[in-house]
Amino acid sequence: MDAGTVNDPVLELALRHAREQRDEITLWLAAQVLMTDDVALADDALQDRLLVLQDRIENMMRARYGLPDRDAAREEARASPGG
Repeated sequence: MDAGTVNDPVLELALRHAREQRDEITLWLAAQVLMTDDVALADDALQDRLLVLQDRIENMMRARYGLPDRDAAREEARASPGG
């Protein structure tokens, strides 16, 4: 491996998943950008809905790989020793 090359299997997997789910990631990022808008920041209900949208997008991506949904993953982490 030369000084400019990184060999990280976790990074490679993350990048592969990003390429495979480009549309969902784009939607998630668009919601994130909207949440930084001054008008959106002043609207609590809109902020809540954008967060729900991001959670739904994440759950779609998780389902594609057979992972538990976001809330189930959080509960599982809390229930595990050291979580």
